[in-house]
Amino acid sequence: MAKASVHMWDQFIPHDNVRDIMNDSGLAQIGDAIVNLCYSLAKSLATGRLTGEKVRDSVLARAIRATTLYHHIGRRTDAGTAGDAYEALVGFLWLKGETTIDEMVGLLTKDLLIDTSTSRKREGEIAAVAFQRLLETLEERLPS
Repeated sequence: MAKASVHMWDQFIPHDNVRDIMNDSGLAQIGDAIVNLCYSLAKSLATGRLTGEKVRDSVLARAIRATTLYHHIGRRTDAGTAGDAYEALVGFLWLKGETTIDEMVGLLTKDLLIDTSTSRKREGEIAAVAFQRLLETLEERLPS
């Protein structure tokens, strides 16, 4: 018996393997917005001031390259492609209802030990570890 649709956007996420998810540019676009929102909220909580941030591809690339998921890309990639793969995974998980904005912000905040005096370079290093740990936590919710 076919599984009933749980979310109205299931039609946009037909993938049943990680490689296809990571190469879906539409999921990457949705994931980009989610990643930026979650990071902005986590950074706001860490610093005590509201902020809107764009997460650099290099941060997400460093994060995904440090996980076991990176081998699913199937080839060496530049930072933009690796960052897009990370964002596609986040987009997929959120659209599937496998995670929430609140959960991701909470997980990022736990590892985002920064303040207003943290240098941009150091913030990027800390953020990469926070995004790595986020993905490692969510990885088990992805299809095989």
